[in-house]
Amino acid sequence: MSSMRDLVLILLLCCLTSGSESNPVDRYGLYGESLRLDVEEYDNLTFKRFLWVYADKKHLVEYIRAFEKVDNYRQKKFEFDQKNFSLLIRNLANTDSGLYEAETVDYDGNMIRVITYNLTVQAPVSKPIITNVSDPEGECNSALECTVENGTEPSVTWLGKGINITVTHGSANEICLDNITCNSWPLTCYAENKVSNSSETIETLQCEHSPDSALQSNLWLILSVTIISAIITIAGVFWLNSRNAKKEDDLVNMTDASVGVNRQSIATEYDVVRAERMIQPTVLPSEITTIYATVHKTSIKNIC
Repeated sequence: MSSMRDLVLILLLCCLTSGSESNPVDRYGLYGESLRLDVEEYDNLTFKRFLWVYADKKHLVEYIRAFEKVDNYRQKKFEFDQKNFSLLIRNLANTDSGLYEAETVDYDGNMIRVITYNLTVQAPVSKPIITNVSDPEGECNSALECTVENGTEPSVTWLGKGINITVTHGSANEICLDNITCNSWPLTCYAENKVSNSSETIETLQCEHSPDSALQSNLWLILSVTIISAIITIAGVFWLNSRNAKKEDDLVNMTDASVGVNRQSIATEYDVVRAERMIQPTVLPSEITTIYATVHKTSIKNIC
């Protein structure tokens, strides 16, 4: 008889709760830490029994109000608060993820679902690691890659001045240096999940050029040095020619000579004419008499 009554009660409870089932509330817990599941408006609850139930309908805690009796089936793992009916879960592990339901049973035996939590336990994200990577065959020859080695479902975000925020829902994210100005400004890789976050900042960016860009830079340097050397050489040749021409164009020279018995000293002014100009004398007007002479320097000892 009792078995039949229990069956009817279960069917009745299913009918009562199926239409009033609410969506679970998502909660996230940090691996290894504790988490408390609260009951809203606990002071307005009227019940005979209060239960915390796990996903597989396994009773975790049962509280009988009349006797203020608490049956805690895993005292080291759970802690029940008789004042607000909350449930504390200690030392969270991955196996603790799942549905947690708070239920009441009234004096007529009706079960009422108070709240349902969907608990997800996550491991904390580790500190991001920033590395400079290159892919000669890819669209971006030089890039920064941010990697998170540990953590449950991390999201990796790049934050910085002059760039758009890029988010990747995964353990790695790459940003191309061709799309940013490579100056001395901070660039931060930010990793997070629902229970933790961590970041790494690079203060100065030193962009690496591709091999083609480096070759072009070297060619431009060589070409610039060659042009500058040629200009200096040509300027030097013009300067030497100008200096020699100036010496040859000093047409008027002065000399002193001693002539006659009395050795009178006279000053003679003559032109220095280059050899190629002496083949044909300069044509002068008829009224001008031109005397061509060759002057040899003679020491005073040879003069009689």
